[in-house]
Amino acid sequence: MVSYQTKEQIHNRALEAVGKTMAELMANMPEKKSGKKSQVGDAWESWFGVDKNSIAGADLYEAGVELKATPVKILKNGTYSAKERLVLNIINYIEEYDKVFETSSFWLKNQFMELGFYLHDKELPWTDWQILKAALFQFPENDLEIIKQDWEKIHDYIKSGRAHELSEGLTLYLGACTKGANSKSVRDQHPNLNAPKAMQRAYSLKSNYMTYILREFIFGGREDDNIRLKPFENEVQERQVRYQSGHRLIEDVSILQNIRLEDYIIHQLAPYKNKSVEELANLFDIPKQSNGSYPKSINALLINRMLGLDKNLDETEEFFKANITVKTIRVTNKQTIKESMSFPAFKFKELVEEEWEGSTLRDIFDATKFFFAIFQENQDGIYYFKGATFWTMPIADLDGVVKAAWQETVDTLKHGVQLIYQNGRVTNNLISKSEGRTIHIRPHAQKASYVANNPNSDQLPVPARWTNKPEAFSSDYMTKQCFWLNNDYVLAQISDLLD
Repeated sequence: MVSYQTKEQIHNRALEAVGKTMAELMANMPEKKSGKKSQVGDAWESWFGVDKNSIAGADLYEAGVELKATPVKILKNGTYSAKERLVLNIINYIEEYDKVFETSSFWLKNQFMELGFYLHDKELPWTDWQILKAALFQFPENDLEIIKQDWEKIHDYIKSGRAHELSEGLTLYLGACTKGANSKSVRDQHPNLNAPKAMQRAYSLKSNYMTYILREFIFGGREDDNIRLKPFENEVQERQVRYQSGHRLIEDVSILQNIRLEDYIIHQLAPYKNKSVEELANLFDIPKQSNGSYPKSINALLINRMLGLDKNLDETEEFFKANITVKTIRVTNKQTIKESMSFPAFKFKELVEEEWEGSTLRDIFDATKFFFAIFQENQDGIYYFKGATFWTMPIADLDGVVKAAWQETVDTLKHGVQLIYQNGRVTNNLISKSEGRTIHIRPHAQKASYVANNPNSDQLPVPARWTNKPEAFSSDYMTKQCFWLNNDYVLAQISDLLD
């Protein structure tokens, strides 16, 4: 068996796998047994002669390189996207308790990674999936300070006995994702803390972060000296031209050595607090339209200008990689938010097949950090900027009221949703806004359809229980639905910024 002593040897070996299938990679170690979820990763390790292990350091410890295979999907428009987050090592809350970043299991194991990018094609058996690219990966300099801050935030929760409150959305690039078959996959916290067991989690790089790496560097042709694609040829470490993005929020990354990204943004916005929309528009030379009003996107435009951006904040490199969703919120003089917050439509059949711990809805709230920019109306109808905040849903809410509402939705669909046709409209027994359940369900689109195979409808897992069904309507199709976060719940999360 070949022993890999250097990073150069490992990377050159990885490049030999490009174009090969998983079956070909496994030929090295046909006796290696894999679970369904780890089979591709095991095939990638097999190419290097690595057997299953759970060592604290990197897989190829002599060279200090961790091996990771990560799936790629191709969107309908032909662009590459990461299929999922890159899951790294499991977090041992007890062992990580007294670590610093440089001695952490995350850094010892993942400082250098040989990444194998493979095309996930659901039409083919997994043994026919091919390696598309291989890269020797270190964290780019622009990302490393944020990665360190993310680790510190996770570690703060571990150190203070709050590991059971961790969520992926708390951090920016480096997450703490759930890792286990179900809610029974838990781990002890440090015995000194007298804290409850916490859900098992692993360090992970968020899917948006991986998509950015894919599009910019792996397939996009941009270069960074920490992401090596080409082979080594008789040199120890050839330096490449450093890449600087044209759309970064912070160009001088050294700023982040003394302040967290979130704190920097809030600090930059502070001087504009309590200024009216018109004052801000005049300050940044944003004119009114011919009809005498500002553009519908005026609040978002103002946030961009306050932060010195000529493009959208949610399109900056930092926000994209951190999976931060930007929401400008208008609070009326009656202390209300007009609209609830919508999320993508779900497929009925897919929803009922999910388990809560791996569900799409839980993943959205666990992995997403929200940036709320608030504008409040006074009694004269004038809106003022009241500040901004970063928010993630508390785990107690997510695994409490939201889980209960999700489970009720699944049960309703499994037993047959009740549909009643009356006075030209259809009502159902899915969770409504008036129930005050934190989330509710209703269509996102304006057009309703109960006709089979209509673009605005989706097939139910079991036929609906109809009352007064029109003849043209299907028994097992109904208008596409999505989850909404209640506006009064959102209002409660930002109440400390309001007058």
